[in-house]
Amino acid sequence: MSTSRPAPPPHEHLAERLHEAHGRIAKQWLVRLEAILTVNRSEVFPSNQLLDHIPDLIDHIASHLESPAETGIAANTAVMSKAAELGALRYEQQASVHQLLREYQIFGEVLHQFIEEEVAVADPPIPAADALRAIGLLTGAVRRLEQQTIDAFVARYTQTIEHQTEQVRGFSRFVSHEVRQPLSVLHVLVKMLPVRALQPDGLRLFDTLERNVARLTDVVNQLERLTRLSPSPEDGPGEQEVRLAALVADVSRQLADMASTRGVEIVVAEDLPSLVLEPGRAELVFVNLIANSIKYSDPAKPERYVRIETVAGARWPTVIVRDNGIGIPANRLESIFQQFVRAHEQRDAELGAHGLGLGLAIVRECMEASQGSVTVESSEHSGTTFTLVWKLAPTQ
Repeated sequence: MSTSRPAPPPHEHLAERLHEAHGRIAKQWLVRLEAILTVNRSEVFPSNQLLDHIPDLIDHIASHLESPAETGIAANTAVMSKAAELGALRYEQQASVHQLLREYQIFGEVLHQFIEEEVAVADPPIPAADALRAIGLLTGAVRRLEQQTIDAFVARYTQTIEHQTEQVRGFSRFVSHEVRQPLSVLHVLVKMLPVRALQPDGLRLFDTLERNVARLTDVVNQLERLTRLSPSPEDGPGEQEVRLAALVADVSRQLADMASTRGVEIVVAEDLPSLVLEPGRAELVFVNLIANSIKYSDPAKPERYVRIETVAGARWPTVIVRDNGIGIPANRLESIFQQFVRAHEQRDAELGAHGLGLGLAIVRECMEASQGSVTVESSEHSGTTFTLVWKLAPTQ
């Protein structure tokens, strides 16, 4: 007597179908994109690697739907890197933020349509609550990827603006310096001219010369004032006052399912400083550090935690991210912030932790871009402490 295979839970069934259809869904999205793109589709995805990017992205979203606690999109450095690559590429193609938002809106619509179609034909029927949860997870994943893409796009835009601004300042400095000397000579000549001996026509010419020398002097003075103006950190593009306590609390909510699955408690101090910095970079720092603490928690310990605290009395605003996980081997500490370096790759299967070794490299780059630094102290079997220091004045 044959026995039928029991039906998988609804969320696993939908994830399985999404895995199977990821190529078809990617094509649907690309077809709809052709109607709004300002460049040929092949120019948006000019290589096989990027042509595989979208199906691979959908595959990761399916894994997130299947097991959100294990595959948090925000902690998946490979997927987040791909989303950032897309933002940089669309900037090079002179797309707009409006276009990027529209492209991701279409991406979300295609995914939602797929879920609706699957729910409509599912046998046995999928409960409404499970369908709504699946759509919620998809929406959250798409929004997080959209944010990463736009952050990368805006970062490139900001770099261009800063470069152009410096070019303008350099030109102003050059002009004011080069014009100042001959202008001084003209000033002396104007004063030395025998005005009383001039005929009426000569007086009119002298008056014109004097007025234009005065005007040119005023222009040079304005250029010099502009070159002395130094940009304030508060006015930097993309920077704003960030309450780290609120930001880290939000990151903790993003990673709550992942932490719950591994029995890890996330504790966020309420007295974390407020700083003027780029919030996207700050979020990446804490997403990667907290996710790592969760992934490399020690399953042998009855209590597992990651604590984010401020260091009182430090010269500069300082925050530590401390856990009691498995720690980092001493021979890996010096290289841990390099790209593609992983401290525990041999224990992936045991810990259920996978990655490319990019997370801590991203943390280092984000801190350096925010006038900060990151250091690490760790002891195997005892835990790890990351220390974040920003050479910025706190706003509170």
